[in-house]
Amino acid sequence: MQSAATFANPDILRIAYAANIFILVPVCWGMIAPTAAATVFQGAVAESAGLRLLVLSLWSAILAASICGLIAPAFSAPLLLVQIFYKTLWLALFVWPAFRAGAPVPWGVAGTFAAIVVVWPILLVLALRG
Repeated sequence: MQSAATFANPDILRIAYAANIFILVPVCWGMIAPTAAATVFQGAVAESAGLRLLVLSLWSAILAASICGLIAPAFSAPLLLVQIFYKTLWLALFVWPAFRAGAPVPWGVAGTFAAIVVVWPILLVLALRG
């Protein structure tokens, strides 16, 4: 079965996977601590065990999939699309309204998400074109 997209240079995708690993190892490790969500979200999102577990689960799955992406970059490319979509939604539906309302915004996470939303599509295009 042929994939819908053929990457001319799938090695470019390894940049995104390596960046995910570099970002997520310390973040996931830190999320294990009881006060981690408050630290990661800079006090702008209410701390709760459920939120911490949900975020830790999602980011740990992205971390594991990124490790797989280093081995099979083209196969793991949908992971990058998922990241682009969910991070764009979070920026549009949480960060932007909070910013407009003058509410606290976790700028560390928001900045990282914004960078990913901009850079991952560029890497995908470059990988497709070679």
